[in-house]
Amino acid sequence: MKSIRLGFLGMAFLLICSTLSGCWSSSPVEDLNLEAGIAMDVAEPSSQEEQIKRKGGDYPRKELITGTFQFIIPEGGGGSDKTSSQAKKFFSIKETGDSVFEMLREISLRINRPPIGYHLKTVIISSSLLRKIPLYELLDFFLSDNDIRPSVQLLISTDKASNALQESIPGQIPAYVLKDIFANRKRNARLVKSVALAKVIGPMRAKSSFVLPNVITAEKEIKLAGAGVIKGKTQTYGGFLNESEVEGLMWIRGELSGGILKELDPKTQKNMAYEIKTVKSRIKAIVRGNDISFRVRIKSEGRLSESYTQDENLGNNRLLGRQESIFQEKVNSLAEQTVAKMHALRVEVGGFGEALRIQHPQVWRKVKADWDTTFSTIPVQVSSDIHIEEYGATRIRAD
Repeated sequence: MKSIRLGFLGMAFLLICSTLSGCWSSSPVEDLNLEAGIAMDVAEPSSQEEQIKRKGGDYPRKELITGTFQFIIPEGGGGSDKTSSQAKKFFSIKETGDSVFEMLREISLRINRPPIGYHLKTVIISSSLLRKIPLYELLDFFLSDNDIRPSVQLLISTDKASNALQESIPGQIPAYVLKDIFANRKRNARLVKSVALAKVIGPMRAKSSFVLPNVITAEKEIKLAGAGVIKGKTQTYGGFLNESEVEGLMWIRGELSGGILKELDPKTQKNMAYEIKTVKSRIKAIVRGNDISFRVRIKSEGRLSESYTQDENLGNNRLLGRQESIFQEKVNSLAEQTVAKMHALRVEVGGFGEALRIQHPQVWRKVKADWDTTFSTIPVQVSSDIHIEEYGATRIRAD
């Protein structure tokens, strides 16, 4: 009896061990081409593609999109004697067609490892392409593919999108560099929040306008500068917000997590820099009959980081109040500049529609169908309250 019991226990142990042996369908990372970034531009076949076409390597397609697909080179797979910090860690392939899915499958005929999207981090789309093809069409594959994670970050480029995937920092993967720059938002007020693939599904279905971070390139170096507007109704490119307009947008939304605010002191003719610690913004929708207006109230606390003054006592309340007023006027000016740009582009990306929907739902139902056009004529009043809570002990001059 005891031997039978031991036999059953042994069989159970073997069965448990077999279930812990790992995934039967797993593949070593060295056998896969892991996608890191994808850039999409207006069709412009490369010379290599033209040669392939002339030699019989063509297939039925329309030349609408040129995709640049960036892949990670696994450690030790580059065949280089360079140190890991110097060796190139990626390679890119271009393919032109009318289907992102088909283009990826066509690449499988040119490389020995299948492309896999598990590690895709960044998708960049040129503004020129978005003038021709709506965003929901360009993202259809990414939203449907089970391998691609919804955390993939989307960017727009007023340059050629593929330029942003060129090596700018030796030894680093460009698609990953772009993703990681957003960690610096607490240091700069001119950078919009990162936009994940999952975050655009709602606005696209609601046909609401929104912004995507814009990337530009200069001599192979990249910079996140400004934002591109996606128009709600058409889901095509609707215009550009420059860095100052993005800064105003962040104040309106209250989405600043840091950065500085710089302004000239008219009395001393010296620059002053205010380091942002906290920002809160409230948008109030005001409805009187058929008239709609908005009031934006912004509050911020921070510290005076630069003032270029030696003779003034920064602990003086009168001086402090004057400096706060200067920064308040600057914030008001930035926000008003952004509102004017939204009016000019006939888009609304500041959260005003959301405020109206929450505060006056019945009114919102009447105007939401053509909200971008309606907003272009609605007045917006901005007021701000800046509080300098710190200016450094060494800056206080004893009387």
